[in-house]
Amino acid sequence: MEGNMTVTSKRMFEQATAEIMTVREAVDFLEKEAKMRTLRDKLEKFAQGRDLQETLTCGLWQHHPDMDREFIERRVDDWLNNPVNQMLRKRDAIEICFILGLSVEEADAFTALACEEGLHWRNPDEIVYIFALKQGMDYLEAEKLNEEMMEILPDKKGSEILMEDNFTPIIRSEVAALRTREELIDYLTEAAIRLGRYHNNAYRLFVDMMDVLEHPKLDETEENAGLFDSEKLTVHDVVKEYLCGSNVLYAKERIRNGKKGGALSEEEKRFFTIIQKKVSDCWPNETALEKMKSREADVTRKVLILLFLATDQGPVTEDEDDMECALSRDEVFEDIYQRLNDMLLQCGFMTLDPRAPFDWLIIYCICVDDMFDVDIRMKAIFKEMFGERD
Repeated sequence: MEGNMTVTSKRMFEQATAEIMTVREAVDFLEKEAKMRTLRDKLEKFAQGRDLQETLTCGLWQHHPDMDREFIERRVDDWLNNPVNQMLRKRDAIEICFILGLSVEEADAFTALACEEGLHWRNPDEIVYIFALKQGMDYLEAEKLNEEMMEILPDKKGSEILMEDNFTPIIRSEVAALRTREELIDYLTEAAIRLGRYHNNAYRLFVDMMDVLEHPKLDETEENAGLFDSEKLTVHDVVKEYLCGSNVLYAKERIRNGKKGGALSEEEKRFFTIIQKKVSDCWPNETALEKMKSREADVTRKVLILLFLATDQGPVTEDEDDMECALSRDEVFEDIYQRLNDMLLQCGFMTLDPRAPFDWLIIYCICVDDMFDVDIRMKAIFKEMFGERD
């Protein structure tokens, strides 16, 4: 598990999986001691020792000569020095790949680190930039080529087609074989029906897991059998009961809008800490999940992780009644950790990073003796971090 980690990442991983750390201690560690990976750290990993401020400023100004240089300098400074910034927009990350002169393999690794997802080989826009990187084009040439290709391709917005899982590796090999502009045009035209800007594997898993939560199979003898009034849960129920929405979203709402019917207390007025902002960023609410269901929005990595933990039943032994088959705490953790990472890779997302606040909390929460304890620990740690709804 820890083979490819840096010394700092390994230390963070070991802290998350330490048996002695309580929920309160885990939050304190994350807020006060943790060495989280900044956006500067991610950029420096691929900068090959170059001055990032100068390199990125000059590169962006060359690409956007009509833009005010001081504005560009401030933008780069924000990337490098704003502690809240943790990720880049995908299109910014791809542009930086050209500025830094990365290969396709390096660009895939960089976008995964900076955007939580690698290059999307089914996305027609990204196919063009992948082709341009392979051909050694600069960013302006790639941008012009993309504009030309988009004029050729039919407009597929709002009409994503759910294709078979095996299309992505096939498409990847086909795109890698393209050598000329003419081949690219022919390919994008002929393969248009198989392309799409959203993640198919992620959507397929999302639908399956949402179905499990929306249609719970509760035994009448179970204590929570009467928890819900109907057999089918709403998306609101799912967010509240399974995605820790009651704590995280309510805390954000209180800080943003204030308490109805009265002034906020000094404690409620406080802004989120840097760690809280990073953990709660893009937390799924009811509207976001509805848009993902209807394919108006792509399924996010954070949503997939939360749904996985809400629906997963844990490792299965050959004979659950045989005590000798019982798994140890380390075996339970390794099983969950590996299957969660496998799912993320299958969907084109970055695996769990112990130096990312949200991921660190997830690693901490799945380090339990029993899969059913994950939900208890998750609710406890988000309650500790964000408070509890009245």
